[in-house]
Amino acid sequence: MKRFMVFAAVMALGVLFSGCTVINEVPMAQALPEQATPEMKLCRTLLEAFLKDDAAGFVQSLPEDARSNFDVKKFNDTRKYITTTLGQPVAFQYLTTLEFVTLSPHIWKILFERKDRKGEVIRSEALFRIITGQTGPEKKDVSVIGFNFL
Repeated sequence: MKRFMVFAAVMALGVLFSGCTVINEVPMAQALPEQATPEMKLCRTLLEAFLKDDAAGFVQSLPEDARSNFDVKKFNDTRKYITTTLGQPVAFQYLTTLEFVTLSPHIWKILFERKDRKGEVIRSEALFRIITGQTGPEKKDVSVIGFNFL
């Protein structure tokens, strides 16, 4: 519960301090290159599940121990909060992977759309971080260590 509260607080701060911009076109999700790493494929699976409101798919992509802390209900509650604040997620784009000793923090941009009081479309972007790491006996398996909006 404490972990969820910290996650919710970080997301709330991210939403409060995120910038708003108007874009004329919605960028398409980038196609993965054929040589995409397993980490990039895992990140993309998470983001596609988030965009499609696929709670089961999102939670299934998490390691088993993380599923007990972030289940389908928490996904739905968190996504409802985010969509109420920013709008519906419509696209995402990979930005960079930060250099870190043993983990790989991947930074993605998610585009949200909502309508204002006049019915005009407002677009907002938020940064989303997915931290992955190598797990397993030979460090060959890839797993999600954490994720949050920045």
